[in-house]
Amino acid sequence: MIVERTIKLKLELSDESKETLKQTMVLSNQVFNEIARYGFDNHTCSKVSVHHATYYGIRKQHPELPCSVLQGIRDVACEALKGLELKTLPRSKPFSAIRYNKRVHKINLIKQNVSLSSVKGRVTATFSIPEYYKQYLKWEFKTSTLRYNKQQNVFYLHVVIHKPSPEPVGDKILGIDRGIVNIAVTSNNHFFNSKPIKNVRAKYAFLRAKLQSKGTKSAKKLLRKISRKEQRFVSKVNHCISKEIVAMPFDIFAIEDLTSIRVQSRTRGIDFTQKLNNWAFYELEARKGIDTEHSDNTPHFIVRS
Repeated sequence: MIVERTIKLKLELSDESKETLKQTMVLSNQVFNEIARYGFDNHTCSKVSVHHATYYGIRKQHPELPCSVLQGIRDVACEALKGLELKTLPRSKPFSAIRYNKRVHKINLIKQNVSLSSVKGRVTATFSIPEYYKQYLKWEFKTSTLRYNKQQNVFYLHVVIHKPSPEPVGDKILGIDRGIVNIAVTSNNHFFNSKPIKNVRAKYAFLRAKLQSKGTKSAKKLLRKISRKEQRFVSKVNHCISKEIVAMPFDIFAIEDLTSIRVQSRTRGIDFTQKLNNWAFYELEARKGIDTEHSDNTPHFIVRS
C-alpha cells in the first residue's frame, strides 16, 4: 500500500516569470480544449490514437509549447474524457490549473526551489516550507499541479508525494463498519452517531431547495458558497472521526468494503440511494491514516468484504 500526501507551496516569482507562467497556463488550457474536442468528436479517449492525430499539428501550430508539456496535456485530456465516459465535452478556462509531471519540472524540497517548463524556457521559483511539511522532505515526489490565484496574483504548486506504507506490526485488529444511522461503528463497541450531522445537512438541503427555486444570479452564487461550506463541514467531521479511530490501541484496522452496498442501492429506491450518497464514505476511508506519520508504529489498514 502507498501513502500519499499533497502539500501546498506558495511560489516566489519575479513579475516577468509570473507573466511567462500565465502565458503558459493560457496556452496549455487552449491546447487542452483542442485535444479534448478531437477526442470527443471522434469518440475516443485512447492516448495513442489521440497523440497520433493531434501531436504534430499542435507542435507545428504552437512550437513554443514544450513537447513534454504537450504530452502531459494530452494525458490529462484523455483522462478527463474517460472520466466523463465521452458523454460530455470537458472544457478548461484560461487559468485552470495545469499538471506538471517529472519530465517538465524539477523540485527540490530541501533546497526549497523548483524549475518549471514554460513557453519561454525554464522558469525558476523559490518557496518556503511550513514547519509541519518538513516531515515529508524525504518522501518521494510524484507529480504537481500549478494553480493561479487571480485575486492575489500568486501561483501555488500542489505537490503530490508518496512513500510505501510500513509493514503491519502486531496482531490486534479493529473492524470498522460505515453506515447511515451511524457514520462508523468499531468492533470494540464504539459508535459514531450521525444524528447531529443529519441536522446540519438537513439545514443545507433546505437552503439549497430554497435557493434553487429562486434561480437568480445571487442565489446561484450563494449556492456555490454553501456547497463549499458543507464540503468543509464534511471534511472536518471525517477528520475528527478518523483521528479518534486511529488513536485507538490497535495495530490493524479492517474497513468495510461498500462496493456491494452501492450495487444493492440501485434496487432499493431513490430515497435509500439519496441517503446512502448523502455522506462521504470514501473521504472517511481516505482520511484513515491522517496524522500517523509521527508514530513509530503506524497502523495498517485493509479493506474487507
